Amino acid sequence: MKKGILIILDGYGEGKPSAYNAVENANTPFLKQIKQLPHSLLKTDGEAVGLFKGDLGGSEVGHTTIGAGRIVKSTLKKIDDDFKSGAFKNNKTLNKIFDELKTNHANLHLIGMMSDKNVHSNINHAFKIIDMAKDRAANIFLHLITDGRDTPPQDSLKYIVQVKNKIKGVKNCQIASIGGRAYAMDRESNWDRTTLAFNAMFNPKKSIKPSEIEAYLKAQHAAGKNDQFIDPVHVETAADSKTNKKDVLFIFNFREDRLRQLAKMCENTGCKIISMASISSAKTIELYPATVVKNTLCEHLSKQGLRQIKISETTKYAHVTYYLNGGVELPFPNEARVHVPTKKVEDFATTPKMRAGEIASEVVKAIESNYDAIYVNFSNPDMVGHTGDYAATVKALEFMDKCVKKVADCALKHDYFVIITADHGNAEEMRTPDGQPHMAHTLNRVLCVVLDGKTHKMKRFGGLKDLAPTFLNLMGAKPNRYFEGESLILN
Repeated sequence: MKKGILIILDGYGEGKPSAYNAVENANTPFLKQIKQLPHSLLKTDGEAVGLFKGDLGGSEVGHTTIGAGRIVKSTLKKIDDDFKSGAFKNNKTLNKIFDELKTNHANLHLIGMMSDKNVHSNINHAFKIIDMAKDRAANIFLHLITDGRDTPPQDSLKYIVQVKNKIKGVKNCQIASIGGRAYAMDRESNWDRTTLAFNAMFNPKKSIKPSEIEAYLKAQHAAGKNDQFIDPVHVETAADSKTNKKDVLFIFNFREDRLRQLAKMCENTGCKIISMASISSAKTIELYPATVVKNTLCEHLSKQGLRQIKISETTKYAHVTYYLNGGVELPFPNEARVHVPTKKVEDFATTPKMRAGEIASEVVKAIESNYDAIYVNFSNPDMVGHTGDYAATVKALEFMDKCVKKVADCALKHDYFVIITADHGNAEEMRTPDGQPHMAHTLNRVLCVVLDGKTHKMKRFGGLKDLAPTFLNLMGAKPNRYFEGESLILN
């Protein structure tokens, strides 16, 4: 049985040539060389990863689909289906909690991101929750998180208008805080950021008036802070927005990873906490617990007694472990993990190399240790791409190119096959059509190329679900009957 490496270039898409296509324009001789080989182009968005048609893919659904070898219905899809069918409105657990608000004359604190891009949240979900709770909560306090990453960098001004229009006729609904996702949605243990967001919500040291919100956002933008980095601030409310233990905190974001820290801090309020998705908090009522996908690629190989290792830095560590394993937190038998700490910086544009060099060195060690299957994530294209800094993204790709070559050369020397692919696009579109920095993922397909000393015929098009069957095919391993994808190798 042949040993293999799956390299995921996170955020490395194949887009049209342009002055701001960092993937096309960067000096990456190795990656450009292998693109001359037969290769497949994989779809990473919408229905191909369990989302709605036209929805941007992401690292979570991307890695889940890669590991599962099939399309897994996303939490977003489940929520939207329930809104459409009326199942959400009739949810017994939720209605019981809202009825208790009325009995206790208590408040609902609604927490989440103003966006309609369906990556972490959808503001329309919040509006529907307001409609459900407005006649039962004494007050509804909105704690709003600004995006600027999945949306254009200053679109908070657009969304705040939508929010104000929505609550204009809801007398007991008020905005109580606002701040950027870099604070409220940190996932790299920067607890100082999480604390700033939490304090703006529930322990304010300064406040602005509701009429000053737009001016505050404009001032932050003028100071060079896009929506990701808006300083969290409390907003004055007509009623007292301090929590009491009969209040309810409702986190309406539906993605798991980026609200775990904030949810942990919210436990200190003593309030009942509800979340749309699983956020690993024993004290939180989860409306949509995570789906555990059985018989993933990694579980399948583990059952055969093969040694596997996952290598990534902090910012993508959960993706190459938890998500790739189908929502399983603990390693499978014979599975090792290497966690390289991400540098603690506010802006990855200042450190475009990130920890790619250290990751490459760890992969070389794993090859020399004779692991059967190695999975590695290089996060530079995505994390630096999200800054909107074209020059920094070019630097990131050029350094990553050297690191990927180092890994591939070592792998081929030790008779490993290598699959090089990505989970979604990003770095290939660094400007919007109107010239604004583009910080979001894209709808472009991604590369899949195989290196093993042979020339393979490859399917021209495929999806992320096809990567696991391809990996097994190249290994010569026992097929997994649970996979719905097909090998991309034609010969």
